[in-house]
Amino acid sequence: MTEQDATAELESSLLVEPPTGRDDQTSRQYLRLRSDILAGKFPRGAALHETQLSETYGASRTPIREALNWLAHDGLLERASRGFRVRSGTPEDVIEIYAARVALESEAAGAAAVRHTDLDMARLERLHDSCCSATDDAAVRIGNFRFHEALWQAAHNTTITTLLVRLTTQLRIYDSGPPSNYGEPDLLNREHAQILGALRARNESAAREHMRAHLERSREQRIRLFARG
Repeated sequence: MTEQDATAELESSLLVEPPTGRDDQTSRQYLRLRSDILAGKFPRGAALHETQLSETYGASRTPIREALNWLAHDGLLERASRGFRVRSGTPEDVIEIYAARVALESEAAGAAAVRHTDLDMARLERLHDSCCSATDDAAVRIGNFRFHEALWQAAHNTTITTLLVRLTTQLRIYDSGPPSNYGEPDLLNREHAQILGALRARNESAAREHMRAHLERSREQRIRLFARG
């Protein structure tokens, strides 16, 4: 699987929707810009100007401007003196985002232990099996994203899911281009298996604790990768 294919798969896995209440042009430019930012076509800290983007994408400045505002609202861009720039942060920013993610996703795991349906479990089991049989880094990365997405959905809490989509998307800004390998696939799969075991047993506290440990390890690994970059 190529990095381009992996990026496309990840885009489809993050429940991407255009901002509500906007016209088709704004939605189209929002999705195009978002995809290019997450694919690393604009490096961290890169300035984004309406006029230049309008020429690049062959669109008028108004939908570009509105798309930039929405991407800033999503936390992917930050305002600069002459427009916007791709968010550029520090390991402290990663820690801050993870603090919110750990709290929300451990709660989602606890809720999923109580609320999951047979269909939810079947989806999670299938994704876990797929991740375990993956043979390359890109496939492992995609499997990891999809497993977490399915767990959020199994919690049946739209607010938590929406917030987690936003947080995980912000974390991707700190990767150079497509997300880096998350390391040791066997350990990743063992941790997922522990979470699944707690869900099957409908053990709310165990599901929370296993998810917390899983994400805390992921946080430390991401910080190490960030420091090397």
